Amino acid sequence: MAEPPIELKPNIDEPNVPVVVQPNVVEPDEEQSNVVVNTGEYFINCEKMKVRDVMIEWCKRQAANLGFSIVISKSDNGAFNRKKFFILGCERGGVYKERKRKSKKEDTATRKTLCSFRLRGYYLASEQWSLSVVCGEHNHEMSKTLEGHLFAGRLKPEENECVRALTRNLVAPKNIMTMLKGRNSDSKTNMKQIYNSCQRFKTDVRGELSELQHLLKCCETHKYFHKYRTIGDSTTIQDIFWAYPESIKLFNTFPTVLMMDSTYKTNKYKMPLFEIVGVTSTEESHNVGFAYIANEKEDNFEWALETCKSLWISKETFPKVIVTNRDKSLMNVVAKVFPNSTALVCRVHVYKNVKAKFKALCTAKEQKMDQLVKTLKLQWNSIVDSTSEESYTTAVVKRTVR
Repeated sequence: MAEPPIELKPNIDEPNVPVVVQPNVVEPDEEQSNVVVNTGEYFINCEKMKVRDVMIEWCKRQAANLGFSIVISKSDNGAFNRKKFFILGCERGGVYKERKRKSKKEDTATRKTLCSFRLRGYYLASEQWSLSVVCGEHNHEMSKTLEGHLFAGRLKPEENECVRALTRNLVAPKNIMTMLKGRNSDSKTNMKQIYNSCQRFKTDVRGELSELQHLLKCCETHKYFHKYRTIGDSTTIQDIFWAYPESIKLFNTFPTVLMMDSTYKTNKYKMPLFEIVGVTSTEESHNVGFAYIANEKEDNFEWALETCKSLWISKETFPKVIVTNRDKSLMNVVAKVFPNSTALVCRVHVYKNVKAKFKALCTAKEQKMDQLVKTLKLQWNSIVDSTSEESYTTAVVKRTVR
């Protein structure tokens, strides 16, 4: 009769050694570990060079053409009579080291796959650098493109200075990107790295000041008119208003028409940006002032409009026409602060309401609905573009007859 199999048990003579689990370290997948890509043949025929950085740049270009990125793993500049050397490795080599500062996201991962690719540079007695391939194999697939890569897409020092200079001159990030690509067609930089560079520059300019403190400092430096109010007796700012000096001059010269509206989601504080726009005699618009307000309530609008009203040199001056959207709180405050002005509703907002009401009442099919909406827009424009009462009456009658 066969004996039952012996159950395997741990060695009781040896002490239990606790297993140390490294957090945030992603081990290579089984499928990934079976991948072997040899790129050593592309670095064997490297010529000897006199300058260390030139050889490293050559290696980086070769790696970029193959679809991976190279980093300096170790180097020695030859101090204390040591021999000069450097070791280059794949950026996916090694293991991830956890930072003391925890990430906001718990499901973070790492690109490290313990890649064994290594290149070594020696400094010869002939005062030249020689390159040798220690290991040319990778345990991961090559990237199809390095666009926006962490290392290959990193901005060079001269490119970073260019980004800072253009940001200082208020150039849009997309235009900065276009300029960098025009200067260097092989650049792997993407928009995210441009945004990060712009943000670092703004942080350096701001220094230890908060965003609001920096705004007040800029208003004082450039002699902007600015006013704010706090919540009760605290130091927390509730509303803030500012205006450019040239805008104040235009405001006093052309006070006839004012347009007011609020925009949303334009700042990380989610505060409404209240904008006041004026119109010149040549029908050109200009900004009068801006205000960040805590809420779109009558109290906030009244404070902003009273502050705007204080910009007039002549106290007898008032706008003849004020255009707003159909915000009841704003319309009530306009009637209170500017009782002698004619309040109008923005035609864009009116048409949106007319269009929405038309679609809700009309039961036509989708294709016919598009044709009806186009016809409605033409008829609506003929009404609102009327230059006299007669043309207005005619356009309304035509629309009613149809």
